[in-house]
Amino acid sequence: MKATVLAYGFSDGEAKVLRMVCGQMDARLRRVGPEEAGQPIGAFFGLAPRTENAPAGEIPGRMLVLAGFASRQMDAFLSALRTARAPASLKAVLTEHNAAWAGPALYGELEKERAAMGG
Repeated sequence: MKATVLAYGFSDGEAKVLRMVCGQMDARLRRVGPEEAGQPIGAFFGLAPRTENAPAGEIPGRMLVLAGFASRQMDAFLSALRTARAPASLKAVLTEHNAAWAGPALYGELEKERAAMGG
């Protein structure tokens, strides 16, 4: 699988920075708008079926979901985001456990984790 980044909640201007970084890392960027936010995350990678009539949903912030990155490529990507001063966002890696989750559900879990870690 080619390295891919799902981007939730990014404005057009913010997405330009992501697009630049993805281009440097030979990664694909896929923006997910509110009308698709109810789809399982894995559906964007062909790992879960798309849900008919999935509810639209706003995510109250920004979130990136990464898939297909080798360890060093992931480190380089995260470093490039910092260097490019990309807007802060919650980040997750696609796993077999979260592939069936919709974006808002994953965002909620990441928020809980951040709060538990004192962030």
